[in-house]
Parts: sequence; C-alpha cells; structure tokens
Amino acid sequence: MTKSDIKHTVSIILAAVALCCTFFGGIALAEEEEEDALALYSGWQEQSSSASRSPKPLSQTAENTSIITSSEIDALNAHTLADVLATIPGIQTQSYGAAGSFTLTRIQSAEEYHVLVLVDGVPLNTLGENASDVAMVPARIIERVEVIKGAASAYWGQALGGVINVITKSPEKRTISGSATSSIGSGTTSDNSLELSGTVNKLGYYVSGGYLGFKDIPQNINTFSNNVYSKLTYELPNGGLVWGTFSRSHANRTNLYVPSWDLREKQQTTYTYATLGIRSKLTERLELEVTGRHGYRAFNTVDTQISDGAPWLGFPPLTTREKVYGGSAKLTWRGENNLLVAGSDYDHAELSASGTQQDVYTPASKTLDRWGAFLNDTITLGKLTLIPGARFDRSSTSSTPDQFSPSFGATYKLSNDTLIRGYTARGHGLWALSFNNPPIQKVWTSQVGIETSIVPYLWQKLTLFRNETWDINSSLDRRIALGTEYEIRTTPVYNTSIGAGYTFTDTKLTVTNTPVYGIPRHTVQLALRYNDGTFRGALTGRHIFWNANPTDNAKYQGMTWDLHLGAKVWKQNDNSLELFFSARNIFNGSQTQFSPELIPYPGRWFEGGARWRF
Repeated sequence: MTKSDIKHTVSIILAAVALCCTFFGGIALAEEEEEDALALYSGWQEQSSSASRSPKPLSQTAENTSIITSSEIDALNAHTLADVLATIPGIQTQSYGAAGSFTLTRIQSAEEYHVLVLVDGVPLNTLGENASDVAMVPARIIERVEVIKGAASAYWGQALGGVINVITKSPEKRTISGSATSSIGSGTTSDNSLELSGTVNKLGYYVSGGYLGFKDIPQNINTFSNNVYSKLTYELPNGGLVWGTFSRSHANRTNLYVPSWDLREKQQTTYTYATLGIRSKLTERLELEVTGRHGYRAFNTVDTQISDGAPWLGFPPLTTREKVYGGSAKLTWRGENNLLVAGSDYDHAELSASGTQQDVYTPASKTLDRWGAFLNDTITLGKLTLIPGARFDRSSTSSTPDQFSPSFGATYKLSNDTLIRGYTARGHGLWALSFNNPPIQKVWTSQVGIETSIVPYLWQKLTLFRNETWDINSSLDRRIALGTEYEIRTTPVYNTSIGAGYTFTDTKLTVTNTPVYGIPRHTVQLALRYNDGTFRGALTGRHIFWNANPTDNAKYQGMTWDLHLGAKVWKQNDNSLELFFSARNIFNGSQTQFSPELIPYPGRWFEGGARWRF
C-alpha cells in the first residue's frame, strides 16, 4: 500500500469514527428509546429475486447483494437510477453533467461494459459498446434495485462484473392513486412528472411520464430529456399473473465541450423497450414463468468544432440503431428444503452503424443470436444453505465460443444475529459488437463475508473478494483484483441513523505485477439520515479514488456532499403535499477520473420543488 493509499485510508477511518462517536453520544441521551433501538434493522428477510432469478431471503443468498427500496430513493430526491447507484457501497459512477446526464457504472473492479443492467428483465447494455447509460432510467418508476457484486453469469449470462436489476413499481390496490411532482433549480434545472396507479377488479395499471432537463451544469454541458412508462397487470386464478410493460426515454445532450481540442459533442439518445409475461402455478409447488421482450436503441452523435461548427477532424456524424428481440422461460420448484430454478434465455440482436466517431466505429451491419440455459438450487439444511448453479451460453457467431459458467455458494447462520457467506463462480463478458472478432473476457471470482448485528445498535457486513480476469485470446492482460468491502448502519435513535460503506480494490497485471490504472482503488459512501414521518433529511457524501494515470490530470480529491430535505406540510387520509429541497455538491468537490477540461464535474447546484400524493 502506497503512502497515498495510507493517507486516504486514514482519512476514511477518521471520518467514520467521528460520525460513529457523534451518533453514540446521542444514544447516551436516548435511554428511553433503548428498547426500540434493540430491534436493529436486518436485511436477512428481504427477498432477492436476482441471485437465483426467483425470490428468496437474503439469508439464503451467498453473493454480496445490496438492495435499495423506493422509500430510500424518495429520501434522496433522486431523478434517475444514476443518483441511486451513487449511494450504494461498492459502486462507482461517472456522470458527464448534472441530473439525467450520460452516466456509466462500475461494480468494484469491473469495467462498465462488464456490468449487466436490467429493467423489467430487459438488458439495457448497448450492442455497440456493451455499456449501459443508467441515467436513462427515471427514479420514480423504481420499486427496488437489487445489485449483485461479482460474477453472476451462472444466472444471467454475460455478467462478468455483476448485475444491477431494476424492479419497477406494481399497481396500487386502490382504484386510483398517484403523484404529481415539479421542481426547479440552478441552470434552469427542471423535473416534472405525473404518476397514476390503481386496480379495477383484477386489472392493475401504472402509468408515468415526465420531463427532466438542465443547462450549463457544468458550463456548456446540457441535457433535455423526456420519458414515459406504463405497466398493466391481470391477476389469474391460483396467484398467477399476466403483465405487460412499455417504456420510452429520449434525451438530447451536449456530452463534451473541450476548447483545447476545439470539440463539441452532441448526442440524441432513445431507449425503448416492451415486455409481455405470464406467471402461473402448475401445481402447489411448481411455477412456470414465460416472458417476451423487445428493445430498441437509437444514437445520433455529432462531433463538431467549437470554432466554426465544421465536423471535428472531418468525422461524419455517427448513427447507430440497435434492435433486440428475446424471451425467457423458467420453472421454479419450491420444496420444503430447497428452491430449484431451471430456465432458458434467447435473444436476437441487430446492430447497424454508419459514420465514424473518434475511430471507434466503422460502418457495420451485424446480427447475433444468443441462447442460454441455466439451473440452480438453494438447499437448506438447518443453519446451512448450499447454493449450486450453472449456465451454458451459445452464440451464432464463430468468433464467440460456447461459455460454461458454474457457481457454488453457501451461507451459515452462526446465531440469530450473525451470518457467514461464501461464494465462488466463473463468469464471462462480451465486448462491443461493433468490433470485428470481439474479444471474450472471463473471470473467476471468490468471496467470503460475514453479516452481523451482534454489536448493539449496529448492523455490519464485511466481504473479502478476489477477481481474476483474463481475455481468452490473450494472457497479456490477465489481472487479479483483491479487495474488501465494509458496510455499517445504525438503528434509528431520535429518528436519526448513520450509514457508511468503504471498498478497497488492488488490481494488478499478473505478467508484470504492476498496478492497473483507471481501476478505482478506494470508494467511500457516508450517510446521515433523519425521518420522523413529517420531516426528513439526508446528508450523503462520497469519494472515489479513481487511480487514474497521472498523465490524465484527473481530479478526485476529498469528498463530495449532497443535502436532501423534505417536509409534509399537509396530510389527510391518502392525500399529502410535500415540499423538498436539495443542495448538490455543497463544497464544489470533484470526482472525475479524467481531466476536468475533458469531463468536468458538476459544481454546486440547488433545486427545490413540491410533490402531491393522492
């Protein structure tokens, strides 16, 4: 560990200690709440549907999994999925502007093109770059986000670095309900939306639409976007369900403005997808689920010279169109002591691209078919749970060999307040389809961890991980990432709680034993929360030590802090009016992994608004 690493680690520890000391000082003044405080929050009974593709308790999940719910999302005054992910330990996001701007996501040591992002079971990863712009998903439609940190190919296929699974809201059981939200702020920031939800007899509906935009945060970086989302459900006998969804998000953005390069980049982006599914109980223990999906993505990118508007370096505009048709089928058997899941996935993908942008693309027209079959089990033997799994993937292209991805995990409940986890798996990821003969990367990941509430007032989770990644076409880039992740939360006292997360990753090339630049080394998230049912507040901070190459002149010192406040000024039955306010990047910090001239970090900006629920 270098002196710089030691300095950052010490700073992190001191900050966490200071927060905890402040909190426990408050506990001494709150003895009357001690009995309630002993009922510490534990996520063990939270249901995760991502780790085995069928709901089961986190106490039977071996992977390092994090879940964030809609109530936590509301407390952040979040605009998009990007705002939510920035607060989850182990996740690193890089945005190209304020709310709704182009944003890429990493999980621990994994590259952004190795993280699979799903919404309603539809992969949002592009065919051209295999990365996902998480700012294209509005936060208001999210019921929960489940994050698997580490290889999840045994369940999902190309998920070398992990999975971000977005589960959207279900219809309310009332005939009609909803919300209307409007906010304004710095840089003509505006976020306006409407939601309607309800159930009539057995038919449920959820409909949402909105506009999000900002200008000059930072200077010359703009986003103007709109989105619509709808979901219909119909309840079948014996607990079955038929559902369909439709989503469309469109954004006009200025992503880059680099005077020294005489470069301005503007892009129009459209994400559209639809799903149709049915879930039915065949017997008391056996359930069948079949889904179909269609995704369409369009990108129009124009690089021009700032000085005269001419094409930058003579590059013509880049136009990309992507279409994906697919479906999944799975059988779930719930026995007395096991949960067996078997299924298959199919996708037909089409990519067409014309023009060139910074030598990344050449004119292309490609199609690809992918098949996958998976099988996993969750076997409970008293305090011990065993979780074996495997998946086989095949592609229609000769340059993509068949992939076999096994996994094995276990959990053991040492006591009512302590759980041990262990997990090992092989995974794979695909690079951009726009390349000729795209390389295939593989990973072998191993994790061991402990989750406990044995210390009064505290919930803690510690995970150690090892990720060995390599390109099957070359051994020169083989790398090993060793790391640890630690999370801590306190039970609320006087309606106040504290949370913190720290992730350390040391990534080196195996051939030369040298560090790999550009892989985040330290990630810190801190949060102080208050909620008494009428007033709420959240102060969140984060730091990402990007470990950038010194020649990049990146700027990511210190913490960036956001403050979110809210107050219900009127409430009657199911109706309420809430006012809210956010101050983002309060101290004008920077967390950019590139030169601030190339990717400037948004400075301090404010917004305020109102939300009416009915």
